[in-house]
Amino acid sequence: MEDSLGTEQFLKTIKGIRNEVEEALKKTNVAMKKKWDAKKKPEVEQKNGDLVWVDAAHYNTDQPSKKLSAKQLGPFPIIQKIGL
Repeated sequence: MEDSLGTEQFLKTIKGIRNEVEEALKKTNVAMKKKWDAKKKPEVEQKNGDLVWVDAAHYNTDQPSKKLSAKQLGPFPIIQKIGL
């Protein structure tokens, strides 16, 4: 019988610790979201005809060295929005 009481006390302790950890995680998630939202810049709404610069990191150019090539290409007009 004593073993059962010890087991129940152990389970009660473990459940209490788990609840404390869950609360701490929720609190941390709220704080992290608040910090992220404070730093996040709002998206710029762009429409057809707007001029934009394109990151040239994934485009091959005629430059003999990637180091010397342009970092951005453009400006290019937006013809059509795809996706979001």
